[in-house]
Amino acid sequence: MGRKPDERPIRLDSPVTDLQMDYSLNRLTAAVNELSRLTERRLSSAIERALADLDNAVGYTGAGIDAAHKLRLWRADYLRLAAELEAATRSFHLIEQGLSRRIEAALADWERRFDATGLVATEHRTPLADRSGWRRGRFRQRQAQPPPAAPEGSPSGQPELISLVPLAYKPAPRLPQTHDVGIAAHILGPLELTVAGIRVVRWSSLKARAIFQYLLIHQGRPVRREVLMELEWPELSHNSARNNLNVALYSLRNTLDFKGLDVQAILHKEGCYLLNPALTYWVDRSEFLSMIHDAQRACQAGGIQQAIEASRSAVQLYRGPLFEDDPTGEWYLAERRHLRELYLQALEFLAATHCDLGQVLVAIEFAQQAISTDPCHESAHRLLMRCYARQHQQQLVGRQYQLCMAALRDELGVSPAAETVQLFHTLTSTK
Repeated sequence: MGRKPDERPIRLDSPVTDLQMDYSLNRLTAAVNELSRLTERRLSSAIERALADLDNAVGYTGAGIDAAHKLRLWRADYLRLAAELEAATRSFHLIEQGLSRRIEAALADWERRFDATGLVATEHRTPLADRSGWRRGRFRQRQAQPPPAAPEGSPSGQPELISLVPLAYKPAPRLPQTHDVGIAAHILGPLELTVAGIRVVRWSSLKARAIFQYLLIHQGRPVRREVLMELEWPELSHNSARNNLNVALYSLRNTLDFKGLDVQAILHKEGCYLLNPALTYWVDRSEFLSMIHDAQRACQAGGIQQAIEASRSAVQLYRGPLFEDDPTGEWYLAERRHLRELYLQALEFLAATHCDLGQVLVAIEFAQQAISTDPCHESAHRLLMRCYARQHQQQLVGRQYQLCMAALRDELGVSPAAETVQLFHTLTSTK
């Protein structure tokens, strides 16, 4: 299984390769160019000169130390610039909301005029709010269609015991489209955030996003200021880390509070921060854990059908590892591994249950999904071997065993467990 390259920030006390140096310089050059465009080169030119002095200095010379001090002093300037840009963003949001209201009012007025002149038949006209899906879910639900008639020969009203539709053909659940949810977030996989029905497309500050992720995972629990400072700026002094935290929180509030919320999203009290409990939340991680719990409880009660449905719902919610598109965080890695393990367990349960019920094709679907997530998931390899043996495809049993051995050897440097070896010999032995 291929591994992603390490994209974490390069520390000054760690060895730096030429490739890492080129990557860092490219990012720095891009940032300076963007700063130049925004500030008409006044601040960026000074920083470029200081960076050149720092690069030309050898060791702890006077020129190098002076350049480093200048860069530290100018840090306050670009923090001020960041605050000004955030204020500009806030103004743009307010302008956008005002323009949207004016446009809606004008269009609604035109529609009323058309109705008055009889140009639009009322019974065939869809209201404007119904046609604009971006209106935070404030559109009416269409008339529910009656269910299709049961096919001949099937008992009317009796649900099918086990669905034979493989998981791949079922649409994955999306963010809830309802104005009752203040903040909705997909965090299993790449982060997808919707605030009051409006999707957050771009984060102006990655630190603001990191703080939001921490508060979301610890939803309902106040988080002390010092915890956030140590989490994101462990190498800085207390005052510098606190200043950076204030800037990040300012950016985060701009991202969350100007999307139509009625209350502030982030609360502060006695040196602690938390997401406002007055808001309503939908988080796929919470739904995933709830479905896993329902499946476990149904299994204990003997409700196989309920366990299957709950497990399928959990599997569909899992789009990928927790915060998959954030390569810099480390505090959530243990939780990421835990959720991944629950996901693999759900897939294994579905594969084993469908295999035992004789629904081999569905079982193969789930087992292969588990192996695509973890090629070294040995029990999933064994399930596939059992499924192929039920189809009397001995050559596929042998091929799966070889794939299992190769994955374990390449990824972990180990051989298959005795249980796997014994199963292979049992399934391929001639009687």
